[in-house]
Amino acid sequence: MPRVVTPLTDTQLKSLKPQDKAYIKSDGGGLRILVKSNGVKLWEYEYTSPTLKKRRKTSFGNYPQTTLVNARAKRDQHIDLIRQGIDPLERKQTEKAEQKASDEAQSNTFIEVASKWHDNYKSHISENQHHKIWRSLELHVFPSIGSNPITIVTRKDIVAILETLKENGTLETANRIFSNLNRIYKYAVTLEYTPHNIIADIDKQVLLGKRDRVHYPTFTKTKDIRGVLLSIDEYKGELSTAYALKLLPYLFVRNSNIRNMSWDEIDFNKQEWTIPAHKMKAKKEFILPLPHQVITILKEYKDLGTSNNCVIFNGIRSDNKPISDNTLISALRRMGYTKEQLVPHSFRSIFSTIAYENMSDHGYSSEVIEALLAHKEVNKVKDAYNRATYKEPMKGLMQWYADYLDRVKQ
Repeated sequence: MPRVVTPLTDTQLKSLKPQDKAYIKSDGGGLRILVKSNGVKLWEYEYTSPTLKKRRKTSFGNYPQTTLVNARAKRDQHIDLIRQGIDPLERKQTEKAEQKASDEAQSNTFIEVASKWHDNYKSHISENQHHKIWRSLELHVFPSIGSNPITIVTRKDIVAILETLKENGTLETANRIFSNLNRIYKYAVTLEYTPHNIIADIDKQVLLGKRDRVHYPTFTKTKDIRGVLLSIDEYKGELSTAYALKLLPYLFVRNSNIRNMSWDEIDFNKQEWTIPAHKMKAKKEFILPLPHQVITILKEYKDLGTSNNCVIFNGIRSDNKPISDNTLISALRRMGYTKEQLVPHSFRSIFSTIAYENMSDHGYSSEVIEALLAHKEVNKVKDAYNRATYKEPMKGLMQWYADYLDRVKQ
């Protein structure tokens, strides 16, 4: 005959005193109170697992924080689960895991995951590109889905963003954002922030159409090139912008490289400009030989009291920050050139065209021309060879081209 257990009362529970060793008082039905030697009274529930077929134990908290009534209610709930074939501890672990997953999903908003990807992607691109990507996401993506957990963002959300950009006539921006969203989702899937890359399910060509290759406007006729050079000499805007424009035809680097040029990168003795890897699109340090015309322009500008600036061509609001991305573009517009006629990148195209058309005159190979344009060589061995071998030819071609521009202008 099973032992009959007399249920506990609050009076009994309050009167239980600690002893040298912990002891137990049963309330029946598997519920008991454990009185520890330090005076703590802990509710315990012991049962046989319906799935594991062995005895297990769980706790309901301390008395009197968990009252006798509450402890019995929890015991009865556990008994109901056991009768349904459910192990209470397994149920508790499952619910805890589900809650943790839910909390993580809520905290991993799209903007937070995108930020982590953006930080990770920094080593793959130039500083200027890195900034542009984030700014583009801020303008076109975050306002609609930034605060949403990444797990609940749908393909329809992404399609709506891209269609809006397409309707606004900014198809090139839409294509760039599509590519960056794909990178974000690949990162998110890899680190298990979301189970699936929803961008992979979007047919970009159907949505945005075939992407046209971007051709930058350029001048190839001598009279047109001369007109640009004379317009630059006559430019009357901000001093930093005027001198940046003076250098651009001779150096034909990317807009961001000119804007972020600093004095510590210029070696006047060797007549070289060393552009750090983090400022280069290919993420490799680039040493560009400087013709004497550029050295003269830089020394002239430096003598005007700009030697203490952190960047050479600082903005009007700070000596520590460069002129903005749009400054050189705006200057060309003030000079009377439309975006269909001339952009800062056009000077790279002008150099490339003139250098290739006059190879018999200057005598330098296409490899030297490409090396000066800092185009990435796919073959790493050949790339290292080019960088080491073409230093003197690059210097010669730079000086030939600077002299060519002077002849055209005069």
